[in-house]
Amino acid sequence: MRTRWFFVLVVVAGSLVGWPRSVLAQENLRRALSRLAPVFGESAIHSRKGKEDIYAIARRYGVSASDLYNANEGHLLLGDELLLIPMQRIAPVASADGVVVNLTERGIYFYANGRPMKRFPVAIGMPGWETPTGDYTIANKAKNPTWFPPEWAAEENPVPPGPDNPLGDRWMGLSIRGYGIHATNAPASVGRYSSHGCMRMYPEHAHALYELVKVGTPAKIVYEQLVLGYRPEQGILYLAYYPDPYRMGGVGRETVAGRLKEYGLAWVARLPAVGAALERPRGVPMPVLGSKTKVSVNGKRVEFALGPTWVGGDWLVPAGPLVSALGAEMEVGPGRNYVVITRDQHRLFFSPGDAEVLLDGQLVTAGAAPQMAAGHPLVPLKTTATGLGCSVGRDDWSDTVLVWDGWGLGRTGVAVGQPPVGGP
Repeated sequence: MRTRWFFVLVVVAGSLVGWPRSVLAQENLRRALSRLAPVFGESAIHSRKGKEDIYAIARRYGVSASDLYNANEGHLLLGDELLLIPMQRIAPVASADGVVVNLTERGIYFYANGRPMKRFPVAIGMPGWETPTGDYTIANKAKNPTWFPPEWAAEENPVPPGPDNPLGDRWMGLSIRGYGIHATNAPASVGRYSSHGCMRMYPEHAHALYELVKVGTPAKIVYEQLVLGYRPEQGILYLAYYPDPYRMGGVGRETVAGRLKEYGLAWVARLPAVGAALERPRGVPMPVLGSKTKVSVNGKRVEFALGPTWVGGDWLVPAGPLVSALGAEMEVGPGRNYVVITRDQHRLFFSPGDAEVLLDGQLVTAGAAPQMAAGHPLVPLKTTATGLGCSVGRDDWSDTVLVWDGWGLGRTGVAVGQPPVGGP
């Protein structure tokens, strides 16, 4: 390890002479993350009174009973409990037009101008009568349709519009014969694997979607157990993990790493948050990188494309905004195999993936190993700030990491020099 650092010092000594300073903006990081699927909506908490009906609660919030069951890990039988209503969602694809159905989620999305606008729960085909994946269109529409029973149905005669019609009062047929999206006279089945391939909706949702789609509207059906999304206003990367109703094969950390490899984020799959998110297919977006924790340098908030992430014993943050706020300078070596940050007489050498850091010529161990994200370095905040002669503290009330020049007291009145603050 020390031999490697000696080699790095030799390279740096030769390369920094006359090498123009590289001011790495985090905009490339923001753009890269924005290629992921969008995260939208806000979940809620419902205080259930006694044995209040789960189906009624679900329909009131526009979700399914299965959504509630998975989100609350099956704890729905006690009564008087607080229920998570999972209305925050990761869209199944980053961009589309028209209808997109994710079968594992049992959810249907309507996209406009490339972005998801609405999400509705649906019932899908039961095992043996699987709803087919693929790219289709809305081929026909009908209000108050007549149902002509197929060969598998016990009913032989056409069923006219009315309460006995399993298609309900709205039908949106797909360009694959025999399949469509429709209302239902059995709303309790929404969110389940209960149809012969069609997708059933709550009647009020079918009415809403019927008005949004036209004949010719694209309709994509996918089967995504693992969905990754980015919420830029929060600076958080989320992961949602769904069940495998058609037994297509599970997912694991290697799947997450593969999905994030193109962003230089394969290392994220090793984080404990990813393991926790994959323990059970809850379908709830779980934050795996970034957080709502804020950072303030000398009383001024620093804006990050990716919020601080607690890893091991330090916060990883995008280097560019932190370096700029500290009045420091940063250089990234050829191949992005090392990062040099200087401020006054202080100099830090980081190597992505290595917790050992050269601080003013001395080898020290950082609380978290620096990493690269879409070509932008993420550096350990406490190690960087204290190594450049600053103090670090924490304001728990506002969930803010405080960085101040020199030793002193933070706004909370707690000494913030040594030792550095703890975890989240």
